[in-house]
Amino acid sequence: MQAVESETLILYHTDLRDEWPQAAARALAVRLPYLKRLALSGASEAAHASLAGVALALRALGRATGRAVAAAELHFEAERKPRLAEAGAADFSIAHSGPYVGCAALPAARVGLDLEFGSAPRLTEWVAREAVVKAAGLGVRALREVELTEAGARCRGECWYARVLAEFPGAAACAMSNVPLRSLEARCVPLAELFDA
Repeated sequence: MQAVESETLILYHTDLRDEWPQAAARALAVRLPYLKRLALSGASEAAHASLAGVALALRALGRATGRAVAAAELHFEAERKPRLAEAGAADFSIAHSGPYVGCAALPAARVGLDLEFGSAPRLTEWVAREAVVKAAGLGVRALREVELTEAGARCRGECWYARVLAEFPGAAACAMSNVPLRSLEARCVPLAELFDA
């Protein structure tokens, strides 16, 4: 498998409304770093969404890097953006809202993904701002520093390029990257297959 060009946004997504694959999800959870595993223990909707995001990240990063990515290669640090251990190989961003979970990945570039379930008119602007903050690895306070532009956004002197995503019916979704995006490679993964490796 070859790595995808940096201008191609890799998006893997799923819908949580089907039956949760408990055994397969547990098998992934035990391979995660200890603190992340503790955070995902339990059967809450938030824990399921987060674990689904990790499974999607492994697939998206595998596609972006051209190799299998192991759960142990993901780093989850407090107050920091999750990252792949191999610095510079690829960046990823996970988002979930309502029944949807998605993960965007880019090789050798930075990316942020946000989605919000609903149809309020201001959601489009909100997800664009949130995607910038996530891509830059900034805290929520930086939202007020994001200036939306025709091509995407500017924040702290950096330009960000937007890609509005239509893969989540009934939701607003946007990816922002620090490189222009030429194409989108989107794949819906059925919940029953999500944890198959």
